[in-house]
Amino acid sequence: MAENKEYIFGVADITIGEGENQIKFDGKDYLQAEGGSLNLTPTYTEFTFVDFGETVVERRLSGWEGTVTIVAGQEDAEILELALASTEPITDTTSSEVVGAMDAKIGTKLKGRKVNIHPRVLPESVKDMDWTIYNAASTEGFEREYNAEQGNVTITLTMMPRVGFDASKPGNFFFRGGVDPNADAGAGA
Repeated sequence: MAENKEYIFGVADITIGEGENQIKFDGKDYLQAEGGSLNLTPTYTEFTFVDFGETVVERRLSGWEGTVTIVAGQEDAEILELALASTEPITDTTSSEVVGAMDAKIGTKLKGRKVNIHPRVLPESVKDMDWTIYNAASTEGFEREYNAEQGNVTITLTMMPRVGFDASKPGNFFFRGGVDPNADAGAGA
């Protein structure tokens, strides 16, 4: 990848999911009440030896933690499902239209979605500064305040390993740029 030094300013387009099951915070489909954020944190196992007292001699990567936070300016069934992942839709038996949501049954497996973050100041064709999280879902609760002010819904998605992960290889959680290193493997989210 060529070295690009871009001054990034402003909000990002955040796309969650793929195909028909996609939510886009792009200033058209859905609006952000505040800017989004991405937090990626490596976790390490520390090696200590009595010869060096309490000094950490070596650290080895043992995992990744990550979150994507979006503050939605609107609320509908899609936003509720995204913010509170362990729900199921309530559908009208006549029209099959989604009319509400209910809690999922105990033991339901958490299903994640692919997340793409693209700086809005860049053309859609320039993907060098994009971040893609293979698999993320909300593990947080839902809070909705009813005050005489703008109502927002904070959505925090927690990163999980991708579908088809391989712990013996890199590229299980995320990538930056326009080329998916797992595209040839057919194991993307």
